[in-house]
Amino acid sequence: VRLLQAEGYHTDLVHLPSVDPIQPHSDFSEDVSQIRNQIQVAIDAGQRVVVTVHSYGGLPGSEAIRGLDWSTRQRQGQPGGVIHLFFCCSFIVPAGKSLISSFGGQDLPWFRISDDRLLVTPATPRPTFYNDMSPREAESAVQTLRPHSYQTFHSKLSYEAWRHVPSTYLYCLKDEAIPLPVQRMMVEEIAKGVNIHTHVVDASHSPFYTAPVEVADAIGKAASRSAELITEGKL
Repeated sequence: VRLLQAEGYHTDLVHLPSVDPIQPHSDFSEDVSQIRNQIQVAIDAGQRVVVTVHSYGGLPGSEAIRGLDWSTRQRQGQPGGVIHLFFCCSFIVPAGKSLISSFGGQDLPWFRISDDRLLVTPATPRPTFYNDMSPREAESAVQTLRPHSYQTFHSKLSYEAWRHVPSTYLYCLKDEAIPLPVQRMMVEEIAKGVNIHTHVVDASHSPFYTAPVEVADAIGKAASRSAELITEGKL
């Protein structure tokens, strides 16, 4: 965020309601609403928005963009719009599928699910999320983690935003949460036929910790590509 702000970008962090909830959520609808509301504020102010999603965030992030993309807003004579969707080692799933159903209906191997199946935490956070960090740094990162509403992972996507908005996927070579072959499968098979730009970073599932310059640079390039498309009248 600091790097992007230094380059003149406005930033807005989304805190998902399903994380560390007072009551576990039964689906991802409140996450979708929160993301959408924050996008709405930005585009109503005339801003061109790059939505950056990480991990699970790819699902509610995609869902939230429906009708808020630049092309739709321009056709409606409205200001601003989402000009790019940036997947930071995030899930891409097809419409009609949830995160869980997209992978055979099985929970991910590093899930630790509460007995009532309402909350999930990572069973092995250090090797899964932070395997390129020092033990001290990784432990500090682990301490920031909070329980996530498990049932959100069963929410079905209804809008494939990457089919309507220029998109970029950041491949993370050391990711153990979503291993590289799975990342590639999502981009090359689930999103087959869609021209998703890709960047590669030699980092874990949390590249914003260990490769912030590379992440910020990739986001900036994504924003520039879409800005060029607008200038050329192609978006």
